[in-house]
Amino acid sequence: MRVYMLRAMKFDRRVVGGALLFVLAMLLGGGSLRFPLTRMIVELAAAGVLVGYAVRGWRAPTDRWSMAAMLLLLLAMLLPLIQVIPLPPAIWTALPGRDAAAKAIDYAGLAPRWMPISLQPDATRLAAPYLLVPITLFVVTLHATAAQRVRYGWVIAACALLGALLGLLQAGGSESFYLYNVGRYTASTGFFANKNHYADLLLIGILLIAGLTRVGHRYRLRTPSPLVAAALIALLVVALPAANSRMALALLPLALLPAAVLLIPRAHYRRLTLRNAAIGLAALAVLIAVAASSGVVTRVLDRFGGERDMRFTFWPDVLTAINTYRPVGSGLGSFIKIFQRHESMSTLHFTYVFHAHNDFLEIALEAGWLGAALIALGVLLLAAGAWRVLRRTAWGRFTPMHVAAVFGIAILLAHSLVDYPLRTLTMASVLAFLAGCIAPAMPDNRADRAPDAGTSQAN
Repeated sequence: MRVYMLRAMKFDRRVVGGALLFVLAMLLGGGSLRFPLTRMIVELAAAGVLVGYAVRGWRAPTDRWSMAAMLLLLLAMLLPLIQVIPLPPAIWTALPGRDAAAKAIDYAGLAPRWMPISLQPDATRLAAPYLLVPITLFVVTLHATAAQRVRYGWVIAACALLGALLGLLQAGGSESFYLYNVGRYTASTGFFANKNHYADLLLIGILLIAGLTRVGHRYRLRTPSPLVAAALIALLVVALPAANSRMALALLPLALLPAAVLLIPRAHYRRLTLRNAAIGLAALAVLIAVAASSGVVTRVLDRFGGERDMRFTFWPDVLTAINTYRPVGSGLGSFIKIFQRHESMSTLHFTYVFHAHNDFLEIALEAGWLGAALIALGVLLLAAGAWRVLRRTAWGRFTPMHVAAVFGIAILLAHSLVDYPLRTLTMASVLAFLAGCIAPAMPDNRADRAPDAGTSQAN
């Protein structure tokens, strides 16, 4: 037993670089484009880690799914570079939606002039270093053994718990606990500038704590008991309403139900009788009634019955803009300026529209048909990876970490339909980790795993 505990406490030096990058991405990557300094720190750290892996050479498994994912990421990295390559005037002026810009250049006496596809090349250039962070963390996860992935997962879960504690302090009403000056302090944001992205991290944290708790003992890692894990999950659930995010509350069952299934030992399933189920439902009803009396919960519930959401009002304008600039798009990062050109009088509002609040629509506008194709291929690839690890024939190999990863990916994709979580470095990094966890792990030849934990039980 003493040797077992020493192995559990043994520090794995192989995960230091990746773990530090995960910490930076979690704590400093929650700002938007309005906070470039923290974003630059994370991007520079990612570049350093990626150079380290490049020097070592590719050592991760080369299965077809992993290679397809890497190819897709490389194509995504090339997209902003293609959009800033200057084109001859005859070609550029023939692109859809360039009439106004061509006339402005002509009036300024600068025509003929070579111009790139992007109508905002400076903003498009920022997209390449942004993509560097999730690509690097995906590479880090692919090169990790199953035990190392558990350690990375706990880094993310720990940051989610710290964010929840900070969010509860913010819910107390003090503006001094907010890390970003967002102008309005009506909801908790944790380490983020955006409340919805903070809520997403809490939901992912719920899944990770449950999955990591169940899988950690296979690799002789120090793991909390299911009771302690349930208490940590309860902390995240308590902090969630303070984010005042309707979509997060709607997605909460997608995190809680799998987490409950993972935490409850299989032996207890046989004891699940109608009487026990009734007692559980009654307890849940009491909990909901108590929560409903809270001012924080009441405020977020009131949002469901409020006036028509502005997203549904300006999405038609976004569709009009997409049709104007197809098939090449207006350029990554150009949404704000392009949307203002196409915003109809009926949708003018006192709020400033930074994003389309639908990542799929925004990418279709900025990146055109190529960007939409990459997104479609990415979703299909994630679906194929999820099917591969959770299908019936894989039931002898999949682990609770696979379940947590698949449901976490589903939450992020679902929220991307009405928001832009992946426009934040933190959540893009989380998606990279979750996607990496459904790929085969590196074989671990060290004696730091349990005898029954084969390398195929990898994630």
